[in-house]
Amino acid sequence: MTVRPAEIADAPAIRDLINVVDLVDTGEGGYAVDEVEGDLRRAGDLARDSWLAYDGDRLVAYAVLWPASASGRLDVDHYVLRDAVSAGSLLLDLLTARAAEIAAATGVEAADLHLALTPESVLAVHALPVRGWRAVRRHHVLTRPVSPSDDAEPALPADVTIRVATSPDDQETAYRLVQETFAGHFGFEPTSYDEWRKRMDADHRDWTLTWIASRGSTDVGVLIGHNDREATGWVQNLGTVAAARGGGIATALLRTSFVEFAARGRSAVGLGVDTENAHNALHFYTGLGFQLQFAADTWRLVVPAP
Repeated sequence: MTVRPAEIADAPAIRDLINVVDLVDTGEGGYAVDEVEGDLRRAGDLARDSWLAYDGDRLVAYAVLWPASASGRLDVDHYVLRDAVSAGSLLLDLLTARAAEIAAATGVEAADLHLALTPESVLAVHALPVRGWRAVRRHHVLTRPVSPSDDAEPALPADVTIRVATSPDDQETAYRLVQETFAGHFGFEPTSYDEWRKRMDADHRDWTLTWIASRGSTDVGVLIGHNDREATGWVQNLGTVAAARGGGIATALLRTSFVEFAARGRSAVGLGVDTENAHNALHFYTGLGFQLQFAADTWRLVVPAP
């Protein structure tokens, strides 16, 4: 076995690995090269915060660390083939050691690692519990079919307009709305605008898939989507300010995205929802035709700085 850092040029091989793993764990493998490239660009230091494990010439495991907050939160992405658990375990140990280094370098007491995996993942079954990781939250990934014939432009609530967030000012407005509407949600970490743009891979993002809803002259809702997967459009963030909830704004934003994704040839739209969401989001999405595709657990490990 050999291990080395990932490079942007490795994206096609990483995409293939992710899709093989996802096909087994979730029943669908739809990752695209552009999405992997965006994931790699989000790393703080790609040469030190990413790992590829090879069995001979065969890529069998991949992991990357993403900075998520100034307080020590680090998000983890990790994929491993089912016949290569030892390689996946090795990468877990390497990224844990690296997380401790990052904590020490940034002056925080500990690194707080978060990793999302399906319950059937070989890492979840065989590697995480024995290393002290704990499953702390469950999310559902939901999908809904879309088509030009079935999805029409929505009728907007009174005094509500929706615009595409292509201008720099609107991109910053989208940031502010995400910070406001997701405050208090599980796993959300407030960030500066510059940090948020890096995490969103903003310089390479298609901003025509971000919409802002306004009621009168006040911006009250945002939907941030991306079209990087092979067949499914993705809703990354959907939020409405507290004073505007229950007025049909989130529904209008979603239906706007359905029309656009269908026009771009997508056959479905997907999103993730916290099963313990305080606003009953799961019921809201199923009422719009979304159905469960698979569950994913958030695993957590706190790594003290040396």
